[in-house]
Amino acid sequence: MKTRFTIIIMLAAVMLASCDTLTKRQQRAQSLYEEGVRLREMRLSEEATQCFLEALELADNNELAGKIKDNLGAMYNKHQLFDEALAIHREALADFKVTGDSTAMMTAYRNCGRVTKSMQLFPETKAYYDSAFQIATLINNNEMIADLNLEMGRDYYMEIGDYHKAIECVSLAMDNGLQGNDLDIANMTLGILYYYIDENKVAKTYLEKALHSDRAGVRMSVYQTLYGIALNDENLEMAMDYEERFLENMALAEKENNSDNMQRIKAEYGLKAQKNELDSIHRTKSLKLYLIIAAILIGGLAILLVIRKRIADHKINTLEKELRMRDKIMLSNKVFVTAKSLGEHLTTETMNFNIDDSDWTDFISLTDLVYDGFSQRLLKAFPRLGKWDIRICCLTKNGFSNQVISILLDTQTDSYYKRKTRIKQLKMDLNDDERSFEDIINGI
Repeated sequence: MKTRFTIIIMLAAVMLASCDTLTKRQQRAQSLYEEGVRLREMRLSEEATQCFLEALELADNNELAGKIKDNLGAMYNKHQLFDEALAIHREALADFKVTGDSTAMMTAYRNCGRVTKSMQLFPETKAYYDSAFQIATLINNNEMIADLNLEMGRDYYMEIGDYHKAIECVSLAMDNGLQGNDLDIANMTLGILYYYIDENKVAKTYLEKALHSDRAGVRMSVYQTLYGIALNDENLEMAMDYEERFLENMALAEKENNSDNMQRIKAEYGLKAQKNELDSIHRTKSLKLYLIIAAILIGGLAILLVIRKRIADHKINTLEKELRMRDKIMLSNKVFVTAKSLGEHLTTETMNFNIDDSDWTDFISLTDLVYDGFSQRLLKAFPRLGKWDIRICCLTKNGFSNQVISILLDTQTDSYYKRKTRIKQLKMDLNDDERSFEDIINGI
């Protein structure tokens, strides 16, 4: 009897310990999830992703796992890991369906739409946004209805060229009470859309409202569109003014991006400082040994640096000769001369250019001459590339900036970035290649 009682007590203790362990795992998972959300709000995406991954390993209920996966998918999408992002958003959606959480399902549908939009899978994008919109309407979530109308107008209908439907969606979003930055983006989007359908007077009304934005990136896009309107109206004085303001805000936008990155740098510095404090004792003990090794290395490095400098000087001289030779050949072409002028000094005169197909054909031929049949090698490697894709690749091979290329293509800078991504992913089929578009082109 005593033995049975002892066994029962032991089993109960094991069960209690097991329950306590499970509870602690869930508490740890919840804590990691909340920390990931906090880091995501600070735009520390890599640290946030790590927290979400650790939390996912511990989570054992659909509600928390779904939240973690939906946030993790957003991180993957931000870093252009579109396949992984879509897969994990779908997993999150399945978890939310199990729990019956309508609000979370609505958000997951929208996030799936965002990813498929980035992948240029527009029919799927429409289906996901429609599902999110149906739930938002059913639960009477006016804030989400406004957000979805704005995204569908800006990121779906505008992308597929249905400008009138895009205007309708963005207008509905504004009617549902957009505020702050979303309202500025809506005004900017409507301004651009009305410019696209040649209703410049209406476009300017919305663009001027968008100029109240405190984000330089928004103001930069507004001034770029106002510049185009002024040129269409042949108001060169106003166009020059918009050009200056565009360049000013472009510089400010770059500073804003640097400011965002500063938060990450500060966080990394804090972690490194703690680690350095722990390592300082070890470094002190090893200092004498390091000094001896350093003395030996310095002598060898001095010799190595001299050799490297000579090699580098030779490479620089060779490169300069090659560039002079390239310019000598390419300066006979109108495309190259126009692009070079835009890169050196962006003025009304340089922006007022006219390039026809024969100029482009000559440009590609000269690029092949300078870079040993570049376009033929490019097409052999990626036969799905079209005429304009080849032109973009040749401009990139000649070292022209994204801004210059977007101006030559008569498109917004953001649209050009998307176009590069489409070429890399859909035409070149290089989804898993971590190199930039420019690195890929220069490697051919």
